[in-house]
Parts: sequence; structure tokens; C-alpha cells
Amino acid sequence: MMMFNIADYGHTLMNDFLAAGGKIERTGFHTPADLARLKEKVVINCPGYGARALWRDSSITPVRGRIGWLIPQPELTYGLFYRDIGIAPRRDGVVVQALDGGDMEVYGVDDETPNRPASEAAVAVIAELHCHFGAPRHG
Repeated sequence: MMMFNIADYGHTLMNDFLAAGGKIERTGFHTPADLARLKEKVVINCPGYGARALWRDSSITPVRGRIGWLIPQPELTYGLFYRDIGIAPRRDGVVVQALDGGDMEVYGVDDETPNRPASEAAVAVIAELHCHFGAPRHG
């Protein structure tokens, strides 16, 4: 399965933008009218779920993330999908994602609190797999 390395891709895009003379200014927007005070012709506004309140658009539906993170492990050079658990190494950490229950399980859930028990259960499944194949288990 092909995956984008989002951290590296984002870094590349940011460097290209800055090298071309772009600049970043942080500001807060509380209403759409706040955008009118900007002199720029192009604005990239990425509020995520915050767009629901900013634009007063109740059709924007939250979908709770399910990603847990482990510390970076440069020696990990492969991703894995096993028993509804996906892992993917990145430079900034190892993504662990439990996908059981399907996407509808987290549809409409705006709670951003990390789900540590779900992440620990996902790591336990992968640890069990590694032990089965003789890989050393840490922790």
C-alpha cells in the first residue's frame, strides 16, 4: 500500500513556499467578516473542525481521529496492517491506528482526547504478532 510521508511532504511544501517568497502570519478569525481585514488576495485557511463554528455550518461533521503515536524508531522501515491495526513509521514517530469498527464508529464524535486504552490494545496486538515470529519484545 502506498502511503505519503505527510511530515516530509509538509516540510517540502513549506520550504518551497518560503523559498518562493511566501510568508506565514498567524492570526485568529472569529467570524467570516474577519477575513475582510486581510490585504492578501489568497488566504489558506485551514481551521479543520473549527470551520463549523467559524462559518456557522452545522453540516460539517466531526470524525474522531484514532491515531496513537510511538516514539520515532529509525530502524523501523516497513508499515504493517494486521487484524485491523495499521502501523506506519515516520520520522516524527510511529503511527499506530486501530481501524476496527469501521469509520462510522467515530463519525460525529468531536472528542479530541487521546484514547490511550485503544492505542495500548493496538500495540499489544502488534507486539503479539512480533513475538509469534521471534522478534524481540521491548517493554
